[in-house]
Amino acid sequence: MLESERRILFEYPDHQIEIEWNGSATFNVFTGGKNVNCFTDYNCKTMEQAQKSSDEWLEEQLKEETLNNADPN
Repeated sequence: MLESERRILFEYPDHQIEIEWNGSATFNVFTGGKNVNCFTDYNCKTMEQAQKSSDEWLEEQLKEETLNNADPN
């Protein structure tokens, strides 16, 4: 995790993803330095809550990707 003025960056090197939290409700998702997605969570008030929200969001995305890539046969 990297912290700058008001933005906190959670890194997921195994998935080549970084999630930046703006300290409020907005999370921006980066891969290869490019902003590829975003999500909001209005319940995050602390860095720990933001980390949990980021972890849960990424886990959900990975589950969806696995289901979308599953062989129907």
